[in-house]
Amino acid sequence: MKVRLTAEELRDVAAAAARAGLTPTGYTGEIVLAAARAGVETAGTGASRAELARVQRDLFAARTALVCAADVFAAVQGGVAGYDVAACVAAVARLDAAVERLHGRLRRAAA
Repeated sequence: MKVRLTAEELRDVAAAAARAGLTPTGYTGEIVLAAARAGVETAGTGASRAELARVQRDLFAARTALVCAADVFAAVQGGVAGYDVAACVAAVARLDAAVERLHGRLRRAAA
């Protein structure tokens, strides 16, 4: 498959690809596939599968940081004034739910 673009269009695609962490060819493939699968949820959001995957990785990193913080504070003798371990556990649960929803969308987008 070949795609013809003007120099300006190619610059726009290259910039969008860089923002998504993809090559221009990979980005074009993601967008074309999303458009071809009109029923796929990511097609209507403007977000590529790669962009959603990056968000998922960021959520995992945030979750890991919260779990580590909770472990450290829980291990401190006598606790830390003003620190609520239950609030941290609840935040981790909310992150887990968000990651699961995103993971479901990524699975559907890959199907």
